[in-house]
Amino acid sequence: MREVFQSERGKAPEIVAAFMTLTKVFAEAGYTNLRIYVDYAGPMDTVVCQWEFDSLDQYFTMERGFYVNPDENAQSLIDTLNGNAASGYKEIYEVIQ
Repeated sequence: MREVFQSERGKAPEIVAAFMTLTKVFAEAGYTNLRIYVDYAGPMDTVVCQWEFDSLDQYFTMERGFYVNPDENAQSLIDTLNGNAASGYKEIYEVIQ
């Protein structure tokens, strides 16, 4: 799974900080190969968070639970991502090898 965010100009550090917090949550959920990337070439202020999990069901169960009645910390993360991103999308891949 990859989440790609195009942040508002100059707001990439806020998106990175939110992903740093989320990767701790993901690690506790058993996700592996957690990585955060920032642009080197291409569109400026692009931030990518990448991780692996055992099944899509596992991912969607956690994601749905995260957004249903979020606590104060979860809502703060949601607000940070929504308030500093111009756009974003998910990429879902199956690991073959």
